[in-house]
Amino acid sequence: MKTWSLRIKIVMMATVVVTIACLSLTAISIVSANKYMRGIVSYDVSAPSDGASNGASSDQATSPPPIPSITENQIAFQDTLANFSMISILSMLLAIVILAISIFMLTGKILKPLRYLTDSICSIDDHNLRHRVGLPQTKDEVYHLTQSFNNMMDRLESSYTAQKNFAANAAHELKTSLAIMKTSLQVLELQERPSYEDYSEFADDVKQSIDRLIHTVESLLTLTNCSLTDDTETINALDIAKQIKNDLSPFSDSKDVCIAVSGDDLLLTYNKELFYRALYNLVENAVKYNSSGGYVDITVSNREQYIRIKDDGIGMDSLTIKNIFEPFYRSDLARSKEIPGSGLGMSIVKVVLERYGGALEIDSALGKGTEIKWNLS
Repeated sequence: MKTWSLRIKIVMMATVVVTIACLSLTAISIVSANKYMRGIVSYDVSAPSDGASNGASSDQATSPPPIPSITENQIAFQDTLANFSMISILSMLLAIVILAISIFMLTGKILKPLRYLTDSICSIDDHNLRHRVGLPQTKDEVYHLTQSFNNMMDRLESSYTAQKNFAANAAHELKTSLAIMKTSLQVLELQERPSYEDYSEFADDVKQSIDRLIHTVESLLTLTNCSLTDDTETINALDIAKQIKNDLSPFSDSKDVCIAVSGDDLLLTYNKELFYRALYNLVENAVKYNSSGGYVDITVSNREQYIRIKDDGIGMDSLTIKNIFEPFYRSDLARSKEIPGSGLGMSIVKVVLERYGGALEIDSALGKGTEIKWNLS
């Protein structure tokens, strides 16, 4: 099936409208002229009846010209009407042609920005996502369409970049654990007769790497598993906080960090696994980025509908707070202190916030600790 361009469609539609209008005007003109000319053209032939023969010789020089006959008037009328109709029809056809050409040229000029936008869109691929289409000078529909396209490209480029970074960071995180296991195995193979201590050290390295892989894979599955939102139940946030305290006790004891839980019973409708994982990550970070002898206070408020996690750890700068929800992001301070982690914990918290609502208020400064308030309403 043959497709017509927008320009041709506009010209054809406009030409049809102009043709109908011209035909109507021409028909009206011809009919009106017919009636008007019939009214002004004489069809009567009159001659003097009295004394015509007596005064014929004396008035012959000054007698009026002979009046045309009815037949002559009819012939002249038909010829004039035919000429008028022919001129009207030719003028109409000429007007239609001139208007069609004018419409074709004007639509070409009007649609030029749209054609430029189309060509620019066709030239964009994954190698030049930074390319943007220049805005037309006139703020018409094409201007707003171009602006919307550029805004869409900004969002697309941001998502594409985030996806590439996510894939690269995930590959790096998985590769690191695999590289550690491979290196440990190679060291063990270099020894002709490995001792029990060598095997034990190799087993510990492999176990730690496997645990790290499992933790990373579970975090990735949590970030991408949308079906978890369908399995909700009524949970008590205070009971979950106490459970997290008990689960983190070995870790907090090794760090010499005290965890305290206080507040009211707070009933929520959540997916229990996701809520536990989000709150666990917040508390775990408070312990992980703390110092020996530090504290972590967890407060649950039923009246104000929030959970607050406050610590006196190393704190965060403004750049870290800005990028804290990015997958695999870790601050330079955390890397310099060699604090373990994959950088996916806060990304999971972000997923929970997006699925169930709520917001985090983060108040932190380097060396002064961090206070995170999870507003649940």
